[in-house]
Amino acid sequence: MKNQLLLMSVLMFLVLGCKKSEKGENPVDLKVETTTVSSLTAVSAKVGGVISGAEPINERGVCWGNESNPTIEGGKYVADIDVATGEYSIKIKGLDPETIYYARAYAKTKSGQTVYGKVVEIVTKNVVALAESNSYLIGFDDAVVIPVSRANKTSLGTQISSTESLTAELLWMDNYDIIDEVKIVGSGSAAKIVVSTGNVNGNAVVAVKNANNEIKWSWHIWVVEDVKAIGMITLPSGAKIMDRNLGAVNKAPEDAGAIGLQYQFGRKDPFTASTSFGTPSEVLLMDLAGKNPAIQFEDGPKPLAYSIKKPLSFIKSTGVDWEENGSISFWANDLGTKTVYDPCPLGYKVPAKEITEGLEKTHFNTAQNGGYLFLYNNQSNIFPYTGYREGNGNLDATAFSGNLWFNSSLDGFAFLTTYQDGVVYPINGSPRVRAMCIRCMQE
Repeated sequence: MKNQLLLMSVLMFLVLGCKKSEKGENPVDLKVETTTVSSLTAVSAKVGGVISGAEPINERGVCWGNESNPTIEGGKYVADIDVATGEYSIKIKGLDPETIYYARAYAKTKSGQTVYGKVVEIVTKNVVALAESNSYLIGFDDAVVIPVSRANKTSLGTQISSTESLTAELLWMDNYDIIDEVKIVGSGSAAKIVVSTGNVNGNAVVAVKNANNEIKWSWHIWVVEDVKAIGMITLPSGAKIMDRNLGAVNKAPEDAGAIGLQYQFGRKDPFTASTSFGTPSEVLLMDLAGKNPAIQFEDGPKPLAYSIKKPLSFIKSTGVDWEENGSISFWANDLGTKTVYDPCPLGYKVPAKEITEGLEKTHFNTAQNGGYLFLYNNQSNIFPYTGYREGNGNLDATAFSGNLWFNSSLDGFAFLTTYQDGVVYPINGSPRVRAMCIRCMQE
């Protein structure tokens, strides 16, 4: 009788033990909590976890899918780079707009078990395009939706048909993790490009291509940690301009990050400036494939259509202009309103020369290292030395000269402000083939 009772006890223990194991409920000293969804866009979201307990782990991450209980075996997952208890966050990319997903945090123990947190629901946003522009200012872990219809608003006529098959591509960025993803939504002239940003300050250029791999249009993406931190300063004329150059990642004196980007007069696409105020040095560019695209230098002048297809090509010239018919009116029309080639972000434009009325040397501390310090009406703002690209494409004057384009030009030279050698030239002239910086003005 005792043997029978003992046998029954052993059998019950084995059966219960098997059921517990099949359900994955073997007790371990490990707790996984899924954090709430954040940084939600049309194509991405951030989800993370909090891991606590004494059980050693060798992996932690987030899994997701369209099923209500995603697992690392049946859905998609991303492992975090760290393997430790505590809090972490992971960006889920490549999602479809207006779609429901389910996600949860997980941790793998060294003994081979996977412990999951609770499931959270992700509902991606719909694709709402911003107004047409050539440049977009956007913050970290966000997404910008760009209408490709911009390409059809030029004097070149229809660039993208209503039925054309398109692709989107990141041409370059000037640091890692500025852009996470670029994708096309829709087709033809009604299509939109969705650009997801990472968590690094910097600049990038994205493009839309046709089936023949030809660039039809391109856009500058200016990424800063806090868009609201970009302010305005008021000049003696009353004009309001940005407190930093177009493309600048800060406004710190003696920091090359304050220089921003440079533009050949009348072109919408930027070139990088020097990485230092001393010996000129090129920025190392990169793409999402891990390659390093570089600025191309081509003999000119060239037609406008060529420059649109070649946004990374600096068009050289021994004459005044890079454009064979002249780029005089590309940034300014007869009404003085923003043109289709204006490189400034939404709400801003390349300023006219009249904004410098009343501007004098006494408004600057010319002894400031790295540039001039603008001191006017209780304002303090750095105007960094920018240098420029000469007509042959070489970086020049990076250690002592600041240059900012205006939107107007004569037959010979374009207008700009120059500050160097302790002097301020509110109105100066320069060949349009050069690439200079821009300080955008409120529209």
